[in-house]
This record gives sequence, structure tokens and C-alpha cells, in this order.
Amino acid sequence: MGRNDKVCPHCGRFFSSVLCPRCGYTAHASKFIGGCPVCGYSGPVEEHGARNAPGAPDRVEPLPAWVFIVAGLLVLGALAALLSVL
Repeated sequence: MGRNDKVCPHCGRFFSSVLCPRCGYTAHASKFIGGCPVCGYSGPVEEHGARNAPGAPDRVEPLPAWVFIVAGLLVLGALAALLSVL
């Protein structure tokens, strides 16, 4: 049985709802786009990466402060070199 199956391979019935494994809430799949509407469960981190909704862009970790400091020093150095040539 695949994740995207719409019909049970054993009995032929159509799947019509989703069951939250944490709280047991059952509803149509469209209610679970951002996770369970009752308890917020959105699957284990290992399964869904950063816990994004399906189709959502991957979350990007912010850059550490030292990256901005080094970039600023490089820009200042380039400006100083440019001004010394003029």
C-alpha cells in the first residue's frame, strides 16, 4: 500500500479521511494540510524534515552573525582599496 493510494488494495474501498496518530482526530485530508487541526501533530521530524506542510518550501536556517561580520569587513576592505587607488 502506497502513501498516495486512494483505494484500499485489500478491500477496494476509497479512503475518505485521515486519522491523527497522536490524538485520534479523524477528518478529510484537506483539514490536515498544516498538521492536525486539534493537536498540531505534523509527523516525526525524521519523516517530514523540518515539519513543513506538503508542497511548502524548505525552511532555511538563518546565517550565523560571523558571516555578516566577515562580509562587512570584506566590503570595507574593498572600499578602502578602491579609495586608495583614486
